[in-house]
This record gives sequence, structure tokens and C-alpha cells, in this order.
Amino acid sequence: MRTVILVLKGMIIGVANVIPGVSTATFMVLLRIYDEIIDAVGNLVSDFLSGRKKLKVYLLLLIPFGIGAVVGTLGFAKLATFVLDRFPVPAQFFFIGLIAGSIPSVLKMHHDMRPTTGRVIAGVVGLVVAVLVGLGVRGETLGQFTADPSSVPGLLYFGIVGFFAGGSVMTPGMSGSYIFLLAATYEPIMEALDSLTHPPTMWGVIISTTIGVGLGVVIFAKMISLLLKRQPAVTFYAILGLIFGSFVGLWPPEFDLTSSSLLSVLALIPGVIIAYVLGRSAPESESVPEEA
Repeated sequence: MRTVILVLKGMIIGVANVIPGVSTATFMVLLRIYDEIIDAVGNLVSDFLSGRKKLKVYLLLLIPFGIGAVVGTLGFAKLATFVLDRFPVPAQFFFIGLIAGSIPSVLKMHHDMRPTTGRVIAGVVGLVVAVLVGLGVRGETLGQFTADPSSVPGLLYFGIVGFFAGGSVMTPGMSGSYIFLLAATYEPIMEALDSLTHPPTMWGVIISTTIGVGLGVVIFAKMISLLLKRQPAVTFYAILGLIFGSFVGLWPPEFDLTSSSLLSVLALIPGVIIAYVLGRSAPESESVPEEA
């Protein structure tokens, strides 16, 4: 049963992964699997090299979760983009509701979340970073750049962008699709995914991006895993700042004061409710207390 649940959770993460502005790591928090995934991905390589017994535990977690994520990404990419194209304002408000509803889950991930100077600073830094990224998407920072998937430098560029997108996948409040949008690689990557079922397949883009994303996921997961062990409360304050700042990028640019747009705000409600239901039974963290 646990394997089936992991596959289903992976599918949800896969769908979230292709939606610009939606943080897959925040969804992992909602699904109460973030700590496990960070620990497994961050320590998988070192445990493999050292031959530790926990490697089997990690693989039993990551394999079904990864299969679900791939199925979700490939199977629902078109549906997700269709909904965003046809119903952009209510869809974005629904996502805002989901993300807002995840905040109580973050607060429950550590037993001591009292505000201190260091923790508040970490939260502000996270907020500023997410706001700047969101404003960068609004301003199409690299919108004039077009990566050439037929050249070696172009494929290298896809790999580098994939690395930072992979890191964003492991960071609550941040979106890998944000990074792809900033780097003007989102559309060619979506085309490459679609080419898997509609040849000719764009293997160059797929392979280079996958390698970059894989490296980014592993390296950032290791960094976050270490931060969570050494400075858990500070790290969670930074995560909260990232989540609050992500609302800037999620706010629908099509929103106006017409009746249809105002009605779309109601999509916040089911988003918050779903997030609350998913996160209400999240267990209290057993993290070691620390001073900040």
C-alpha cells in the first residue's frame, strides 16, 4: 500500500512540476513527504559509496515516488497547460490557495518556531529572493534569449538552466518552471517532452536538461538536508519567506476588477481547504532544538 501511495504522491508532484509558479517542494510539504525526500536524495550517493544499509530504505522510497513523478509530468503536462491557457485567473488563485494553505504545515515541521533575530532575517532573505525571482518572470528577464537545441553551447545552456531548476524543485516556495521561464527554455522543454509521444524526439534537450536537473536536485537536497540538521528553525523561516514571496509570481497578470475576475478569487477557497486537509495531520518534527 505504501508503494501505491508513493506513486500517487509522485504523480501529484509531477503535475505540479510543469506548472509555472507552483512549488513542487511546497507540495511535498503538503503531502508530508518533504523531510523523507530531502534526506533520501541528499544522502543517496554517500550511502551508496559507503555501502550503508539505509540505501535500500532510500531506494524503496525514491523509486516509486520517481516513477509517479515521471508519469505525472508526462501524462498531465498537456492537461495542466490547457487549464492554465483556458482558465488562467481561477487556476492561479487555486494555486495561491494551495500554497497559502501549506503555511501551517511548515510551522508544524519544527517544535520551536519562536521568532528570533536570526530566524526573522532568514525569513526576510527568503522573501526577497522569491519576490525578485517573481518580478524577473514578470519582466521576462531573459525573454530575448533563445537557446539553440541543435548546438553544443545551446545544449550546455539547457543543462545549466536545468541544474538551477532542479535546485528550485527541492526548495519550498520556488518553482523549477520559474527558472525555465526566466531562461526562456520553458516552451522548448515542453515541446521536447511532447516529442516523446510525437516524434522526432528532441533527445538533446531531454538528456541535457535531465542531467542538469538531476545534479541540481541531488546537490541542493544535500545542502538543505545539512541545513535542516544544523539550523532547522532558521531554515524553516527561510522557507516561509520563500513561500510568502512566491505569491508575487503566482498573482495572475490577467486579473482585473471585472465580475469574472472577482469570481475567480473564490478558487482560493478549495485550494486552501485541500491544503488544510492534506496538512492537518502532519506530525510534529523531532528536530534537535537549536539557538539562532
